Amino acid sequence: MRAAALLLSLALAGCGPRRRAVPQTDLAPHRGTIVARAGDFAITDLDVAAVASARHLAPRAALDALVDDALLATEAVRSGAASPEAVADIAWRARIQRLLVVDVEAPNPPSAAPADRLEGIFSRRRAQLAHRGLRRVVHALWMTGDDAGVAALDAARAQMQAFRDALATSTGGHPTEEQFRAAAQRLGAGPEHRVEDLEPVDREGRTPSAGTYVPAFATAVWAMDPAQPLSQPFATSFGVHVALLLEEVPPMTRTDDEARDILRDEYAVAARVNAARELVTRLHQRSRVEISESTLREAERLARRGGP
Repeated sequence: MRAAALLLSLALAGCGPRRRAVPQTDLAPHRGTIVARAGDFAITDLDVAAVASARHLAPRAALDALVDDALLATEAVRSGAASPEAVADIAWRARIQRLLVVDVEAPNPPSAAPADRLEGIFSRRRAQLAHRGLRRVVHALWMTGDDAGVAALDAARAQMQAFRDALATSTGGHPTEEQFRAAAQRLGAGPEHRVEDLEPVDREGRTPSAGTYVPAFATAVWAMDPAQPLSQPFATSFGVHVALLLEEVPPMTRTDDEARDILRDEYAVAARVNAARELVTRLHQRSRVEISESTLREAERLARRGGP
């Protein structure tokens, strides 16, 4: 869990300071010229230039990251996550990590994921995380639309039946994907004709990317006999299709419960990232940050030279 907190702070701040910023309470002389004061910390042009160079950031972005770190580190001391006596000796990351454990990580455990929301996500992503078999097809479509009359639908079905029969005769009923595509292209180039290599689909019409196909399409694809990979024409709300079965993806060994555990962890990480961002926003709103634009320009000059 502590590692997760550290990752959160890295994701938020973009990078940590390569040199420790000196607290305002530290009487030791600062190295470099102070660019900004944020919370209990002073940030110098050398700090900004070093972070900008090391992380390939613009100096302004490097300064923003350092300011966020300074505010989080100061809040860690204020909230008791780090002792004031150790403020000059504890690394920024250690203080930020302790703060995030208390204020971000602990309030957002995986167990806090709402059950109904988790089930909704699981339903959409089951084809990715715990499917019980997928089929991948390429299909040719003669589009008709929902409002097509009986005559238009019959004409489309007749065209697709002729396409299917001619292809089956020329290939023995086992065309390659290239042969299927070539034959489908000969149907015509109008907007009513389409040939597509689709994502794999499970029996419920779900895809690994959490997309869905209309139920009639999934039903027809799963009704196909693998020994006869070229389907008969079938209709959906889009029109009349002929499909070629390209691949059978075997069921995953991961169980549904294991997939739910993955989703709980993902939900918790997303909740923690959002909570940490909100924490940084609140700290900006209630803290005074002073920036010297002239010294920042000097940091930009140092950054162009490759750092101090």
